Amino acid sequence: MLKDIHTLTVLVVDDDPEELVSACRALGVHYGVLAATSGEDALRMARMARPGAIILDVMMAGGKDGFTTFRELRRDPATRDIPVVFLTNVGKATGLPFESAELARYLGGRPAAFLEKPVSADALVGVVAKSLEARKDGPPGDGAACIPS
Repeated sequence: MLKDIHTLTVLVVDDDPEELVSACRALGVHYGVLAATSGEDALRMARMARPGAIILDVMMAGGKDGFTTFRELRRDPATRDIPVVFLTNVGKATGLPFESAELARYLGGRPAAFLEKPVSADALVGVVAKSLEARKDGPPGDGAACIPS
C-alpha cells in the first residue's frame, strides 16, 4: 500500500536561516520537507499541505511566536492532530520547564516533544520518526528538497 505523501512530509518553521537550513538538511534525507519563516506562513502551509509533523521554533521575530502558532494549530480541526516538536533556545534563555502540565494548559495541548538548540541531526530525525510512528503514519519516505516559503 502506498503512503499518503502528506504523512511523509515535515514542515520546519524557524526565522533563523541557518537553523532552518540545518533542520531541513537533516530531515530532507528521510522526508519531504517544507519550510516557513513565520508563524503566519506555518499556519497557511500546515492547512494546505497537512504535513505529517511540524518542527516549530518558539522565539520568532515579528508576527506570531511559536506558542501562538501552536495554539492556533490546535484550535483548527484541519491541523489539530499534526504532531508538533518545539525546537528552541527558550528553555535555556528563560529557565522554564517545558514538560510541565501548566504549559500544556497554556498552549491548549501537549506538543510531541521539546528539543533544545542546537540539536544533532540524529536526535531531530529520531523525534520526528517517533512522532510519525505514534500517528501510525509508517516509516520515513524518500527525501525531498527543502522548499522555503
